[in-house]
This record gives sequence, C-alpha cells and structure tokens, in this order.
Amino acid sequence: MRALRSGLDLLYLAGGIAGGVALASIGAIIALQVIGRQFGLSLDGADDLTAFAVAGSALLPLAYAFRQGAHIRVDLIIGHVKGGTRFAMEALALVLGAGLALFLAYSVGDLAYDSWQFEDVAQGTVPWLLWIPQAACAVGCGLFALALLDDLAVHLAGGTPSYRRVAEETAVERAMGEI
Repeated sequence: MRALRSGLDLLYLAGGIAGGVALASIGAIIALQVIGRQFGLSLDGADDLTAFAVAGSALLPLAYAFRQGAHIRVDLIIGHVKGGTRFAMEALALVLGAGLALFLAYSVGDLAYDSWQFEDVAQGTVPWLLWIPQAACAVGCGLFALALLDDLAVHLAGGTPSYRRVAEETAVERAMGEI
C-alpha cells in the first residue's frame, strides 16, 4: 500500500512539475519575443505556443495543487454539518467532482485523438500539431480525476482525505513540510 501511495504522490508531483515547466515556458517565450524585437527578429508561432503553455500550466498541476490544499474549498454548508451527514456530503462532492473531471478528461482526450487522426494543426503562422497540447490537457484532467478518486477511496475507508489533512495543519507545519 505504501508503494501505491508513493507512486500516486510521484505522479501528482510530476503533473505539478510539468505545469511549472509550462508556466516557465510562457515567461521564456515572452522574454524571447521582447529581446527579439530589440534586434528586429520575430518568433513565429509564439502566440500559439504561449496559448498551449497557458492551457498546460492551468490543467497539468491540478492534481498536485488539490493534494497540497491549494484549491479553494467552500465550507458554507458542510463546515456546519457533523457525523454521517458530513461523511455522505463529502463522499458525494468527491464523486461528483471526479465524475466531472473524468468527463472533461475523456472529452479533451477524444478531441486530441481526433486531432491526431486528422493531423489537425494550429491556424497561426506555424502549423503546430494540436493533439500534443490537447493530450497534455487531457492528462492534467485525468490526474485531477485520479486525485479525487484517491481521496474518495481514503474517505470511504475511514481515513483523512488530503484536503482535510492539509486544512488541519498549521501554517508552520505546512512550511516545514515544504522545506
């Protein structure tokens, strides 16, 4: 069981790192464009690459951010409920969230597959293959669904889901964990 937990956490971390690389790519592309303009050079297809990187930076780290408690949780109702009702509400929220994330992963994955089959390319100045960024987005949504199902399994087994565990930690404990 410990190997499974380590493997899943490593998978979530990989998504977080990939999202960070995508975010750094945005900065690098913009910097290259600014520097290039000073020398009369232009970076063809930079707008498309930036858009692809934005999508990747938003979706790839979803699972990692969720597991680290970085997502906003609204506890207006569930925060005032105790016992079996709270247990059922949390389980329902995790099931619905996972279902939505799975549907999104399937839909974007299907779009990426269609783009790959039809050799669909971007309409900008450079014909970038569209299936690559679309597949990255599908992977990000799939990882998020997996993280939600992971917490659902922990919750149903009577454990403490990651979002509650992180919320219960103090700021000092979180900072020490990041070091």
